[in-house]
Amino acid sequence: MSNKSYGVLLVGGYRSHQENYAFQFLSDPRCRLVASADDANAPVERVELNQRLAKQLDLPYQDLETALQRTDVDLVSLCPEAERRAEIAVKCAKAGKHLYLDKPLAPNPRDARKIVNVVQETGVKNQMFSNVYCGWAQQAKQTLNSGQVGDLRAIHCDITFAKGHPGSAPKGKRNEPGERPRYTFVEAKPELFDIGVYAVSIINWLTQKRVKSLVATTSNYFFKEHVACGVEDFGTIVMKLEDETTASVSCGRFGWTSHPLSGIQKLRLVGTERSICFDAHQPRLEIYTAEPAFQPPVPHPLDPMGMWGGTTVDAIPKKTWKTVGGTDWIKREFQAFVDAIENDTPTEMTAELAAHSVEIITAAYRSAATGRMVELD
Repeated sequence: MSNKSYGVLLVGGYRSHQENYAFQFLSDPRCRLVASADDANAPVERVELNQRLAKQLDLPYQDLETALQRTDVDLVSLCPEAERRAEIAVKCAKAGKHLYLDKPLAPNPRDARKIVNVVQETGVKNQMFSNVYCGWAQQAKQTLNSGQVGDLRAIHCDITFAKGHPGSAPKGKRNEPGERPRYTFVEAKPELFDIGVYAVSIINWLTQKRVKSLVATTSNYFFKEHVACGVEDFGTIVMKLEDETTASVSCGRFGWTSHPLSGIQKLRLVGTERSICFDAHQPRLEIYTAEPAFQPPVPHPLDPMGMWGGTTVDAIPKKTWKTVGGTDWIKREFQAFVDAIENDTPTEMTAELAAHSVEIITAAYRSAATGRMVELD
């Protein structure tokens, strides 16, 4: 690790992921927070929330143009509303600042492509927040690369959040409009986008294959707030990848009482040799294959309970759970971004990869609106 110190500019404040991101950068000894800023056209309520976090962190709050002229700013932690993200990202990248980007990358493919184009033109490092550094995701990557599953035929990811008070949505079929003119609401979020981006991005990252077609549905099962805002609380996508692998995701927000922890995070790889399931909240993986099952030994007359190794030599051993957990994945996520800047190495969840997630999810909304398969370019 070098002795270089990286200055971090914060764009975003309370009621954004900056509440977490700022402290993650602060915990890295290579980083120092130097200022908080936002664009001149930022909504008044957003400026107030930004200033509150800046005050807590004892940071000056500046106009974005002024802050980007600072020579002590090396990277920007970007958490403005999704609708303003591309405009601000372009300004920061053109100022030569590396970009740590909140998810989703953008609310539509057009804005996502603006970010991809500017990071390619300027060469700044870029990374979107994702869960690829979770223990289960890293283990899935290693397992897939090792060839243990054989040829991958299918991949499925479930991600749901256990937040909110469910049971208030009226029963009935959702009329999906297919377009999202607005992403940011105080009361609710379009969950196929907001939560689904985790699942879709994991699949993009693991397979490194583009989606060529998909079908999708959106629903309002749980929350009146989502109904009032015209957005879904749950969605599913079934995709065909360019190599004919089938991929699918189910994602949404179920409510506080739906899960003992933060929600479901599961991934299943189905290959020609075996199927393997990874679960974020059970630090183990399940393997389904044609290997022999556990066979207990014949009871020994002097050790009927099998307490001693010398009397159980004929047993087929049990398959042990393999640990895949780890609670420090968020710390690794941010350290990896600084590592990429420091060592001039690629990041995992690049803007290019994240932009494909935006393409997929916006195509999924069109499919849900029409009830038809949608082909991607």
